[in-house]
Amino acid sequence: MKEILEFVEKLISGMLPFTFLVICGVFLTVKSGFFQFRFLPLSIKHALGVAFSRKKSKDGISPFQAACTALSSTVGTGNIAGVAGAIAVGGAGAVFWMWISALAGMAVKSAEIILALKFKDKKGGGPMYYIKYGLSHSLTFLAIIFSLAGILSAFFSGNITQTGSAIATLNAGKGVKLLFGIGFALTVAAVIIGGAKRIGNITEKIVPLMALLYIIMTLGVIIININSLPNAFAIILKGAFKPKAVTGGAVGSVINTAVTGASRGVFSNEAGLGTSAIAHGAARENEGAKQSLYGIFEVFADTLVICTLTALTILTSGVNIEYGKTASTELAASALSCTYGKWGTVLLVVMMCLFGLSSVIGWGLYGVKCSGFLFGKRGEKLFTAIYPFFCLAGAVCKIETAWRLSAFFNGIMLCVNVFAVIMLSNTAIKEMRNMNDKDKD
Repeated sequence: MKEILEFVEKLISGMLPFTFLVICGVFLTVKSGFFQFRFLPLSIKHALGVAFSRKKSKDGISPFQAACTALSSTVGTGNIAGVAGAIAVGGAGAVFWMWISALAGMAVKSAEIILALKFKDKKGGGPMYYIKYGLSHSLTFLAIIFSLAGILSAFFSGNITQTGSAIATLNAGKGVKLLFGIGFALTVAAVIIGGAKRIGNITEKIVPLMALLYIIMTLGVIIININSLPNAFAIILKGAFKPKAVTGGAVGSVINTAVTGASRGVFSNEAGLGTSAIAHGAARENEGAKQSLYGIFEVFADTLVICTLTALTILTSGVNIEYGKTASTELAASALSCTYGKWGTVLLVVMMCLFGLSSVIGWGLYGVKCSGFLFGKRGEKLFTAIYPFFCLAGAVCKIETAWRLSAFFNGIMLCVNVFAVIMLSNTAIKEMRNMNDKDKD
């Protein structure tokens, strides 16, 4: 029995969801006429343009606030600790597969957002709603499964692991960690109690700022070590297909490298999970394809920019990497300290706390919406009351079990969501093609 449970856990936490994601991503990419590649420049221009204009929405949250809410959960500790761990366990080549999963994930995320706006109701949008209204009534149970997994993922993936990873960088005693956990809990409670609008107002301010600070910090390391940049790209590409040659035999399987990179990429950008669709479903925007441009930008900014900068910071810094052994923030801290000295550790603590806090806030919205779908207003209030207390658990407890549960519940969400996206793909592809036919300007 134990062996069966372990097999099921590995299947749902590993190969199954990422196989679904790649298949769905390739399918949507081809059927949509390579939508995410054709519109990537426009998505960047669109997102940055709206960021500077900051157009407000009188009813609900603005499209940009929805994008920032989605980004607040994706740009988390996984962008630092997750990337460092992927390089250590899977070799530098894991970064390449992180890129591949991101390119496929762009198409899936775009489809999610289109469907979220197409099938939303007064309560909101997201996978549970396009399953309920878009699929056969006999498949409504999938919406229930997704929502239950979403609530549990919010507690573990969105809260405990993010809080724990952020506060762990303090290298302090339990008393100090508990104080920081209380600070996290009070901040999260003050924000999510205000609902989607307050979350949107907060995230549109902190997400661009923290992303810009981190980009500047990592670019400083890369520029100082610019001579090592060509070699960093070389070992990423070589390590993707010949990991033994790069890791000295510590990582010998291409499959292990690919799965490690892809899984860390999905954990970071959340493509396929359907969480972004929940955030965008709260936006007052009727054009699904136009709103989906934010989805392309989210994956681009999260994985192709921020995760890549983390990887290049580590690989160009000259820090020693013990391939095959588990690593986390200490690897990133060492890379930053090579350039900034003791300030490198301080900067990492600040960024990890900002990234972690933003993710906890973003996931708070997802948990509220999933609770509301299942249990109505009472469910939303109960979740809002309970959720901040999990920050305390994340601050002082060992989070290894939480990481496993996160992967498991995320896997359930991804499998259910991607199945629904494939079943409703004609609807999404139709809007993507209509967007293709319009003037790109």
